Amino acid sequence: MITIKKKFGAHLFQLRNTAGMTQAKLAGKTNLSVDLISRIERGERAPSLETIEKISAALKVKPAELFNFENEEINALSENPSESLELWKLLKDKKPKQVKKVIGIAKIVME
Repeated sequence: MITIKKKFGAHLFQLRNTAGMTQAKLAGKTNLSVDLISRIERGERAPSLETIEKISAALKVKPAELFNFENEEINALSENPSESLELWKLLKDKKPKQVKKVIGIAKIVME
């Protein structure tokens, strides 16, 4: 079963990246530690209400938006966040041709 902490963390990761922020930048805007942001995104730690308020203000979203888990990507990231996030980070800035090569290799390995 996917825990709410993992769903929250995966969604926070998505929102932060959509806002174009690094964990360090979000930490700076919220006066929280990078380690805390990282642990929340990995689903290891649940944020307090005060932390939710700070994060929502920094991301310029309503606090309720942080709990909008109606997204297949969130569920996929929540099931295995550390590996999925690591792969996403590796590929996010690569050229489409490079990503296609990695997908091709992954398909061969998975067969």
